[in-house]
Amino acid sequence: MIKKLWKVGMLASLLLIAACTPKTEYTHALPKNASVVMGMELDDMARKAGLGDASGQKVVGKLKSLLKGGLQGEAAQLAERIIGQPSESGLSFDDKVYLFATPHTEALAILAKVTNESKLETLLKVLEKESLASPLREESGCRWTQVGGALCAFNNGTFLLLQPSKGDASGMKGTLLSLMRQKEGEGFASLSEFAKVEAEGNDIASVVNLSAIPYEWTLPLRMGLSGDIRLEDVKYFVSANFEQGKVQVNTESLIQNPKILSFFDAMDKVLQPIGGKYMDFYPGNNLVWMGGNIQGKELYHMLCQNPAIKQALNNPVLPVDVEHIFSSIEGDFAMGYSTLQPRLFMMYADVTNSAFLQTFEDLRPLLALTGGQVVLENIDKDEYLLRTYEGYYWFGVKNNRFYVTNNRSWAAEAGRTYGASMGVKPWSADVKNHRLYASLNAAALKGHRLPLTGDKQMNAAIVALLSQCNYLNVSMTDARHGQMELALKDKNMNLLQMLVGVLEKF
Repeated sequence: MIKKLWKVGMLASLLLIAACTPKTEYTHALPKNASVVMGMELDDMARKAGLGDASGQKVVGKLKSLLKGGLQGEAAQLAERIIGQPSESGLSFDDKVYLFATPHTEALAILAKVTNESKLETLLKVLEKESLASPLREESGCRWTQVGGALCAFNNGTFLLLQPSKGDASGMKGTLLSLMRQKEGEGFASLSEFAKVEAEGNDIASVVNLSAIPYEWTLPLRMGLSGDIRLEDVKYFVSANFEQGKVQVNTESLIQNPKILSFFDAMDKVLQPIGGKYMDFYPGNNLVWMGGNIQGKELYHMLCQNPAIKQALNNPVLPVDVEHIFSSIEGDFAMGYSTLQPRLFMMYADVTNSAFLQTFEDLRPLLALTGGQVVLENIDKDEYLLRTYEGYYWFGVKNNRFYVTNNRSWAAEAGRTYGASMGVKPWSADVKNHRLYASLNAAALKGHRLPLTGDKQMNAAIVALLSQCNYLNVSMTDARHGQMELALKDKNMNLLQMLVGVLEKF
């Protein structure tokens, strides 16, 4: 009740101040060409993290010790006040805090609302005394300074911190001041998708486009895209919510380009709703399961729309009827991994018949040229063994089911079903509502060697976190919508609480 009254009083005060002081809306500083704009409800996230609880206070205490390290006097006192009460920084954490990236991630930035310029100025002057910031300068209607490798500026209502990904921060002063001068209708806030970021109900909401990718990595994408499709045209809305027992992430296409929309329509013909028949073909303790439903003939025709791919698929040098192979695939497919190291897998796919296997017979003369490095052996009718320098692969067709595996015993049991299978998982009923579905059995990770970082303490924190998770599922409803769900073992726990608990131990 007191907090509500305080907020009402604060709002009344701000309205009175606004009556005599010209103010700018802080979201005007978001650049229109941003490759990523992310809005975060930090106040709600801190509450969900339980930072006010006993465990949370231990983490807060550690943060105080970390930030106060090397600081003395006024700086140490200010650091302690801000950690205990973030509003002492002069910034609002009741309002959304935004992260954004410029095209090709040349710079990352934080944008926040200023509620008390005096407190913010005090903070920056303390940083200056500690030789962590340059003296405040006034220019273009705002005050700015350099803090470490970043530039920051503020005026009546707006705080912006800009960090270049490479080079000297001073080279971005023009960009910083230009964003601070933006008015209504000039920035990202004037675009229709900003309303989705601003909408209530999500802990994190963002709009992302492909121009976020560093420029040197974009060549393969630019070669594959039509000349009238720009990277910034390929954009998505991504939201995340930290709920009790799970984290839910949703993606939605915001693409308007007709050629991309046409591609989505083609994808929806290629990928159909999953039947789910192959869930019973994998034991419930499998580490990874992924499945879908594919129309091979539609896939072949879609791929052939690209001249380069069409030429590769119909290479006259290879004695392969690629169209026949694709057209034989029709229905559900699935793949499962039982371990990460070694990577043992089993794959199934519905096929119309086994006639396409003749292609492998036609490849024998070509394989003979490898000098024994690649050998194809017949095991039985419609069953083969392919020996390569990388390993052995058993494949064939049984009951109109194509299978491939790198495990001899699984090949002998191809088509076997399990009682305690993937089909009894709590999420199994949801599979049929999607066109692609993948699940990581996080509960089965114990004992597996994980390809983690080189930092032992970081590895320990990741393993400690994963050990408290049940599963991680990623799915696609159609070409325009996707989902991710991370489920925790403790259904009464919030992931943010769990993170705080893990941090408290390190």
